[in-house]
Amino acid sequence: MPFALWTRPAIRALIRDHFGVDLQERLVGKYLKRWGFTPQRPVKRALEQNPEVVRQWLEQDYPRLRAQAAQEEAVIYWGDETAVKEDAHWVRGYAPRGQTLVLAVPARWATLSMISAISPQGKVAFQIVEGSIDA
Repeated sequence: MPFALWTRPAIRALIRDHFGVDLQERLVGKYLKRWGFTPQRPVKRALEQNPEVVRQWLEQDYPRLRAQAAQEEAVIYWGDETAVKEDAHWVRGYAPRGQTLVLAVPARWATLSMISAISPQGKVAFQIVEGSIDA
């Protein structure tokens, strides 16, 4: 199936289409549980994310930045932008226990946004902005 969320109705339809057997959703759920699958919320990961660039930054760039901040007695702030929107309801799908699904979602939204930053010492700064925030 060309999507990440394997729900009981989707798996039921797949079994019906491929094998001609029509199972009840509840029975599909029992089979999934027996096979070690659990209902999970997928982790959202930005389509634009490059895992190799992230790895390089964590292993090379950040340690160098941290050493420089310590030498200069500077505070490092971790900042992020958050869009304020109506997506509080997360869907669930089935996956093997311990193998959380990844749902690719766009990283940019054209809405009300909040930018905030926090330091390892717990210092916080934030601002609410109309529209999207860019570099």
